[in-house]
Amino acid sequence: MRLVMLTIIFSIVFVTQTLAISSINLDIIKEAQDHGKLRSKDSLQEFLLPWISYEEKAEKLNNTTERSYLYTPYLLIATDAREKNLNGHEIAILDSEEVLENYSGLLSFSTVLFGDKEDFAKDATVIIKQDNRVIKAYQMIIPAEGEKVHLDKGQTTFNAQCYFYFFEKEIVPNLPIILSIITTDQKEHNFYFDLEKIK
Repeated sequence: MRLVMLTIIFSIVFVTQTLAISSINLDIIKEAQDHGKLRSKDSLQEFLLPWISYEEKAEKLNNTTERSYLYTPYLLIATDAREKNLNGHEIAILDSEEVLENYSGLLSFSTVLFGDKEDFAKDATVIIKQDNRVIKAYQMIIPAEGEKVHLDKGQTTFNAQCYFYFFEKEIVPNLPIILSIITTDQKEHNFYFDLEKIK
């Protein structure tokens, strides 16, 4: 009996510490799985809309607008459920727990940047600004060279799909943040997220 109680306590502690933005429990896991299943027919862009932030100086929103997605544990579970549903696979609680374990303690961003040169993002500096504090990225995955993109008027630009990870324990869960990236070309790219309003 004592072993069972310790296991339950450990599970509760693990699951609630996985997310600093809002606590994750079995009901939230099921809700996220249901969200992934119900919205599986949406395009990926539509599906990710509640978790997106466009670059603050963006003049228009289109395929060449810089954007960042905040992959909360809720979104990670929903995305996993969406993919499994699309592929005709069963969705189990254990799958979601594994997803949570893989990203435990991390705040994850998938960010699309644009620049004039292939290597514009290579040595980027990445921080989160929150309430007069600066938090450095724990890990960054940035391509050495961006992918060439041809624009409508014959212009060429380069895009870089980047991934940034921060320790959740360094972030205050109910205050807004700005993901701020200074790329090698010395351009600053800022993305605002209101953590309190994001699942």
